[in-house]
Amino acid sequence: MATFLTQEEKIKRGAEDAGQYFRSMMEFVGFSKSDGEAIRESAIVIEKYIPSIVADFYDHLLRYPTTRVYFLKPDGSLDEEYIHKRMSHLGNFWRRSASGEYDDDYARYVDYVGRAHTRHGADPNIYIAERYVIGQVGFMQRSITSAIHKELHEYDPDLENRSVNAWNMLMMVILEMLARAYEEEHEVEPGGYKIIVDREAVQQMAIDAYEKGLGLGRIPLRVEIHVGREDEIPEGQRKLIQLGKVSIGVFHHKSGWYALRNQCLHAGGPVATGVLTGDTLTCPWHGYQYNVTSGRLLVDPSAKLETYPVILKAGEVFIDVPETLVNPEEQPPAQPVPEQAAKKQVELQKNEFLVGDVPPGKTALVIVADEPVAIYNVDGKFYATSNTCTHAGGPLSKGKLTGDTIVCPWHGSCFDVTSGAVRCGPAQEPVASYRVNVDGQVGRVLPR
Repeated sequence: MATFLTQEEKIKRGAEDAGQYFRSMMEFVGFSKSDGEAIRESAIVIEKYIPSIVADFYDHLLRYPTTRVYFLKPDGSLDEEYIHKRMSHLGNFWRRSASGEYDDDYARYVDYVGRAHTRHGADPNIYIAERYVIGQVGFMQRSITSAIHKELHEYDPDLENRSVNAWNMLMMVILEMLARAYEEEHEVEPGGYKIIVDREAVQQMAIDAYEKGLGLGRIPLRVEIHVGREDEIPEGQRKLIQLGKVSIGVFHHKSGWYALRNQCLHAGGPVATGVLTGDTLTCPWHGYQYNVTSGRLLVDPSAKLETYPVILKAGEVFIDVPETLVNPEEQPPAQPVPEQAAKKQVELQKNEFLVGDVPPGKTALVIVADEPVAIYNVDGKFYATSNTCTHAGGPLSKGKLTGDTIVCPWHGSCFDVTSGAVRCGPAQEPVASYRVNVDGQVGRVLPR
């Protein structure tokens, strides 16, 4: 059973020589009393940015299976309660470090934090490899420097320089204090791929954790989103719904109902549009396969797509999602929509889109003959090309549209959306273009 300690108890558990060792390291790197004062003067800047810095760090951790695994429940889903707890601890640590007071109590606290992540810490179930602790310090150093520059560069460049130098020296000492706790515990880092993470959801979690640390509570809300009538999604069929920037696939499979985030962990491909064979769903972009009933990646079950509970009420299908997924300006109804509106949604085919959903300068994605196709609105006129960049397969619908030029988000290849021609490399081959017909409020991409 994990032992929960107060700040005072944590300090007492720090090594007896922590204060002396900390002071010797401070002297070695040249940290002086004036450096402590510079950090104290910049504390208000750091305090302002702690939630976003913590969010950025956890957004990074949750992208990689090797670090994501530390924050999963036994069923493979994210343990949000535990993530909140760790975010609070991280925020508290850097808030305390920004105080400018580095006495023996602080040194013992840092020493305790270092040892708590090793195999000989208070809880053997909480082990974090040394490389990740080192990475965190480097990440925080860069983030804090960026925050100071952003806030002080024009207002007080002298304080900017003094506080950045002071923080750099403090980070050296903190890194040494944390690293020495590992003794000979070293492991080889396995290779792997990055996982797509909902940046906005992580940001909200960090804000919630920060507010909780200040005694400000916020109850996380969930909402029920109407998908359609049961008879509109017969056995073996699926339906895609869009919530703001998030696409979700709802499957009626083997008499069960499942809802998955339509974003492949490998490169963000529209996985919910892929071929379903048995329980195996294959992403159409690069062939990554998932169990449709759990969202788990077959080659690495510790990684999984975000899943959402499906609720059936009086013949209507709903999904239960966090409030953060819902665009506040486009709140969907919590009760069944009128039959006429539901029918209109069903009549929209895979190769069709609502004109109002793609304003000038924006892009969208449809499926034509099982191939992803990007749509572009250029000054009110619609064009379409293959969504797959000819250089490395990047998703053009996620790129930046400037005039009639789309820039691939992966490596910067540029294409003329009116013809598919290459405008800048590294791509050498054009992308296929498609004709778009507009009939009232519905746009339709025609097969080639």
